[in-house]
Amino acid sequence: MNVLLHLANRLFPFPGPADAAPVTLRRVRPDDAEALRCFVRALSPASRRQRFHAALNDLSETMLKALTCVDQREHVAFVLTVAEHGTERIVGEARYAVVGDRETAEFGIAVADPFQGLGLARRLLAALIDAARAGGLHWLVGEVLAGNSRMLAFMRRCGFVATTRGVDPGVVRVERSVDPSLPPARAGSRVPGSSPPGPPRR
Repeated sequence: MNVLLHLANRLFPFPGPADAAPVTLRRVRPDDAEALRCFVRALSPASRRQRFHAALNDLSETMLKALTCVDQREHVAFVLTVAEHGTERIVGEARYAVVGDRETAEFGIAVADPFQGLGLARRLLAALIDAARAGGLHWLVGEVLAGNSRMLAFMRRCGFVATTRGVDPGVVRVERSVDPSLPPARAGSRVPGSSPPGPPRR
């Protein structure tokens, strides 16, 4: 538990502008609701669709509560923040929710558009993997839009494998083990780097 607490409050530099403030990685809190709303509003339409798989413009109060009032056991969530004029601004978020088999969690990640390509998604993913491993989970799984080639490439670089199990049309399901004693992916998965299933034919 101490490892997670240390991780959740770690500051680190990143290769951004020379005058950029360091980024803080920490757990999400209930009082992050407004900052999270601003984060989602500031995402480009494409980034919002890639994160939520819908043409979402804003988060409802119900959604905000669900995303910020988490137990950090069944639903684990981290945010990346920077300080701007004395105010903490969210520039990235990642979370997972444990599913029915109690050994697998579904995850999602988003990074503010100006901060993409700087290695922050990898920091968030590492936090999720560490938390999942510490929580006794075995697998992380996620769904990526088939047209999101950048995210699919990132997933492959991070050891995820595309799988054909339970995939909706136009969506690629990816998974990887967080337990070093297990294989990278379960039976029925594609090899890393293979072509993911494409969108349905019209």
